[in-house]
Amino acid sequence: MHAAALSGPARSRTTTAANNTNHGLLLRVRAYFAGRRVERRTLEELGMTTNRELADLGLSRYDVPRIAALAGRQAAEKFLSA
Repeated sequence: MHAAALSGPARSRTTTAANNTNHGLLLRVRAYFAGRRVERRTLEELGMTTNRELADLGLSRYDVPRIAALAGRQAAEKFLSA
């Protein structure tokens, strides 16, 4: 049954369910972009460091993309849990 064909309480329940679904989707999209922003910033910052500075941190140049991706995932999870 189409939502336009409903009236009264049945329509409000349908609309509320759709809004909750859209809100959840919007929240996940915003979390994704927040995570990508953190990932990109981490890549830029670690990319500016020298190999010596990375070695002092116990990292190599090859670790940078993995660490940036991890930082992005953690930021997205934190966004969703807040």
